[in-house]
Amino acid sequence: MTISMVRIIILGFIVCYFFTFLINNLSLTYDRYTVQFFVLSILNIVAFIFVLRKYSFTDLTNSIKNIKPILFYSGFIILSGVSLFVAKNQVESLVTFSQYLTFFFALLFIYIFSRESKINFVNLIINLSLISIFFESAYILLIFYDNIIINGEIFSRSNDYSGFTSNINIAAFSLVAKSPAALYSIFKSEKLLNKILGGSLIFMIVSCLSILLSRGAFIAFIFVTLLMISYSLIKKADKYILSTSIVIFSVLISYLTFSNYIVNGQNNLINERIASIQIDEEDQSINERLRFYKGAFESIKQNPILGIGVGNWKIESMKYDAKFVRGYRVPFHAHNDILQVATESGILASIFFILFLTYPFYIFLKKRVYANNDLKHFIILLMLSVYIIDTLINFPIARPVSHIFLIFISIALISLSKNYEKNSN
Repeated sequence: MTISMVRIIILGFIVCYFFTFLINNLSLTYDRYTVQFFVLSILNIVAFIFVLRKYSFTDLTNSIKNIKPILFYSGFIILSGVSLFVAKNQVESLVTFSQYLTFFFALLFIYIFSRESKINFVNLIINLSLISIFFESAYILLIFYDNIIINGEIFSRSNDYSGFTSNINIAAFSLVAKSPAALYSIFKSEKLLNKILGGSLIFMIVSCLSILLSRGAFIAFIFVTLLMISYSLIKKADKYILSTSIVIFSVLISYLTFSNYIVNGQNNLINERIASIQIDEEDQSINERLRFYKGAFESIKQNPILGIGVGNWKIESMKYDAKFVRGYRVPFHAHNDILQVATESGILASIFFILFLTYPFYIFLKKRVYANNDLKHFIILLMLSVYIIDTLINFPIARPVSHIFLIFISIALISLSKNYEKNSN
């Protein structure tokens, strides 16, 4: 097998992993994520066979043994596995743990592929993100166009607009997590056409956020956009004013276009949703999350070492939330992955998970990467920041569309850090 053929196969693996979220549920399951986990498992098996045929086990072990993010993730996985022994419902534990293992092996194989292929992995992630933004947002906008413009339906916030995901909040955060790639295209490229194309993608993202009306995603998008503009100002990026103007213009045009359609009577739902971003004791969504957090803290205090068993929060949560349950609605998730990991697998497992998420920021500060005009590094950190916001208020660890993207981001940051250290020596 020639080197070029190997690179094509590896690139095919990477693209398949990245776009797993495009797989539909084929009407076989209630939630398409189960089919996505199945496909990820098949990918892992095929990747495992390919890797064993191509590389020696010793070389592979040596290539990952000193990579701290992978070690941190390994600690989280091992402790989650140990928590199986204390789980009341071991079937649920095995199901959830198998999903975590699927992610873990995907992390290993994608890292090996990125390392052995000699592909510019960071550029690849940015380009794949741009393609993904287009497909994800175009699908949502087409559904909106068909429902509201063609059929004349009255708009209501609904999972009908969840696109390739099964939930509008997941769809919104998926777009925002990839939005720094569009911002990079605007601020980095010297070509006006690329800036305009980046602005068009920002227009599509903001338009979808107007439809999805996810307050957390609104906050995350404003956060990364303001940080991007501020970073470019500090670094005195070329054509900073033009790039900033394109971003602002894209956002304004999107708002003016969709504010006439996202209405309820005389009320502008976009304005109402943004105005409701505050700590309000009467807000049902916020109250519900605070209640989940309180229950998780109580559980952690009672089981700090090994937790209650991976995957068992959906059972344990009833102890704390039974009096608030309506019908058969059960709180499956704590709406904070860090708390849920601590609850299910113990505090130490949660610490490993936190280290996996935050170690890239430590390197960025310790190595003074910010002192160089390294916009790519900053862009990938912005993507990671969106995931962290998501993980603090939702449950992206349970969704392939979110967690696989985190794996790609983490590997991109490993690659950037290694290149920075090599150039610094």
